[in-house]
Amino acid sequence: MFDFLRAYGYPLVFLAVLGENLGLPLPSFAVVLAAASLAAEMRFSLAGLAVVTIAAALLGDVAWYVLGRFRGRPILRILCSISLNPDSCVSRTENLFERHGLKSLLAAKFIPGLNTVAPPLAGMLAISPLRFLVFDFVGTGLWAGAAIGLGWVFRFQVLALMGWLNAFGKVGLAFLAVLFAGWAVYKWLERRRFYRLIERSRISAPELKELLDRGENIVVVDLRSEITYRVDGLKVKGAIHIPPHQFERRYKEIPAGQTVVMYCT
Repeated sequence: MFDFLRAYGYPLVFLAVLGENLGLPLPSFAVVLAAASLAAEMRFSLAGLAVVTIAAALLGDVAWYVLGRFRGRPILRILCSISLNPDSCVSRTENLFERHGLKSLLAAKFIPGLNTVAPPLAGMLAISPLRFLVFDFVGTGLWAGAAIGLGWVFRFQVLALMGWLNAFGKVGLAFLAVLFAGWAVYKWLERRRFYRLIERSRISAPELKELLDRGENIVVVDLRSEITYRVDGLKVKGAIHIPPHQFERRYKEIPAGQTVVMYCT
């Protein structure tokens, strides 16, 4: 990484930060941290590094915000489809927004997954562009400040660590690649096991409609988040709406002794 930073400087930092904020799996925090640790050697200006980092992050976030405002939920689904936890990606982000609102943007850059999903969600909720930019700017500033500050304060330790990693060369990179691949395979297998489990008791929407039309005694529980429930506007008549984070507190509202069908996004 240091060789690339020495060769390309600010443009590399800009592209790394922009790429991650557009959804690419790039370690931009590490890139900014490494650039800060090389500031004295490369005559990097810490202020200039902060400007480049914040500008790149805001550019990516604004692009997703605009897409979210005009395309809504499909954009979230596209983003979460590339996640290793696509089934909980949207609901986890929506639950965080429900609890903390725009303040979620202050911490979004520090939470894997939320970084890319939060801006289009803010657009989908029709949050005003000015309010979005203010909170996103502050959150991005905190993130960039943390990376630059840590890189500068621990610059000698970072340089020593990078030297240690370089000593391993290709063997070290291969080891890290194997660890990541193993973790990805484990998550995929875990997801497949979950799918096989729920497949045994899954019912399709047409089947549920047929049972309801026949007057079957079925309790329908809507597990969508408050945001989805409000934005989608689609509701099953008579369904009990219990957002996921309220389920443990409100599950007793579900009548006992009846067939229960639960659905979510």
